[in-house]
Amino acid sequence: MGGFTLKPPKQFLFTDLRHIETGDLEWLAPDGQKLPVAGPPEPAVEARAALGMTPYGIRLVAQRCQKEGPLEQGSPDNVIYDQGAYRAWYLRVRYPEGKDLGSYSVVAPDALIIVYAESNDGYAWDYREMGHVEIAGMTGIDGGTFFIDPKGPANERYKCVFNARLLEDDPLCPELWKRYLEMHPAHRDDRLGGPHDIDCLWGMVSPDGLHWEMIKETLLINKGDTDNTVYYDDFLDKYVLYTRLYWLRRRMVARAESDDFRHWSPIQPVIWPNLFEPVTNDIYTNARTCYAGLPEHHLMFPMFYKRYTQTSECRMFSSIDGLCWNEVPGGAVYTPGGTGWNGVFGSLRKNLIPLGNDRVALGFGEGPHPHKYPRWQHVLRGGQSGYAVWPKGRLCALTADREGAFYTFPIDVTGRELRINADIHRAGELRVGLADPAGKPIEGRTVDECHPMFGDSSAHVVAWHGDANTRQEPGAKVRVHFKLRAAKLFGFEWV
Repeated sequence: MGGFTLKPPKQFLFTDLRHIETGDLEWLAPDGQKLPVAGPPEPAVEARAALGMTPYGIRLVAQRCQKEGPLEQGSPDNVIYDQGAYRAWYLRVRYPEGKDLGSYSVVAPDALIIVYAESNDGYAWDYREMGHVEIAGMTGIDGGTFFIDPKGPANERYKCVFNARLLEDDPLCPELWKRYLEMHPAHRDDRLGGPHDIDCLWGMVSPDGLHWEMIKETLLINKGDTDNTVYYDDFLDKYVLYTRLYWLRRRMVARAESDDFRHWSPIQPVIWPNLFEPVTNDIYTNARTCYAGLPEHHLMFPMFYKRYTQTSECRMFSSIDGLCWNEVPGGAVYTPGGTGWNGVFGSLRKNLIPLGNDRVALGFGEGPHPHKYPRWQHVLRGGQSGYAVWPKGRLCALTADREGAFYTFPIDVTGRELRINADIHRAGELRVGLADPAGKPIEGRTVDECHPMFGDSSAHVVAWHGDANTRQEPGAKVRVHFKLRAAKLFGFEWV
């Protein structure tokens, strides 16, 4: 199946269970014939159970990142890998001297500056100010995010979303507050306090990423501070936003969508602290991304904020549609601190990028003080940044500690050979077979005829009787049958 994608994929990752056939027990007569659950033939016999395509012995485990850095020059937030270059934009807000309290500022800024950064390798960056954007009547600018829109008109190829609070005397306040009160309470944020304390999400567009223009109308009435993510979902044919929501004094991740980037649905919570969490934990940021080149693999690396110590950790969530999310088992994939690091509070940034040497990475930043520690200037300057790095395709592992096996759902053949990304203990093994959509093994390509694989490689070659050709025509549907022992399976690919 491959998840929600518009074309048959060549690469398959195990970031969730979308590829794994659930199977069920099959009941067999003594002669091996299958017995139906309804109207089995008489007389009754002592039926026995067979596994059929039911998986066993496997579990999904999120893989912890390796931290690279600290980076001497640092790295910008939300890096985008585009046409062989690393690019980033961010907002620099200039407030009057002595009035700069960041997102807590209460006066209008002197300037809103767009800064553009570019790099050939993700490490050495060239920063340039791209000019000022005229704004009026707002303050507390925060949560800026940029993305490249593959769908929009040429004059809006680049887009930005940011949060700002209206000044209390702005003439828009009464009308926006009236509209806000017309919303169902399920879509409101407890932090908006009245017509003189109202936050909105605003947008900007650009034809080239260099010259920017404000959209005059607000996009959403919501306090989307700290972390917003917007992207165009090709499968849904919609723009999707992940932002902040604050209920019962708990932070959570919410979602909205739009057909035209101007008019947005009400926000809906999608990830919030579950009942197994300590009661003082929040979900602070979303860090939504997809796997590079595989937009159907929706991923989040939300930061869990621990109020009891004002520290943090990031975990991995996955989704097949961007609506329903699950935490990937395995615990935190990133924590601040460690050898060479001074952090106690930090978070992963969005946009998973290739980083050379067959690796993928997310940027991160962390600081040496608890999150709400008083922010004197020396405190604000005390942070470090780096990259959270994984080997290519190895964000999650389908792990068999002992023996395990499973079938995929029927998938389209899009190549002549199969390559397996796996780390297999020398005392273990991995075998691969092919079956038709009904689960019948394909002669000459069964799991028992496969050469056993072992060792650590991102491209184990699958072969049967010395032949790596699957002998399946492109466009045919097959099930891939895996048997593994003492192994971690990360994914597979047609070549």
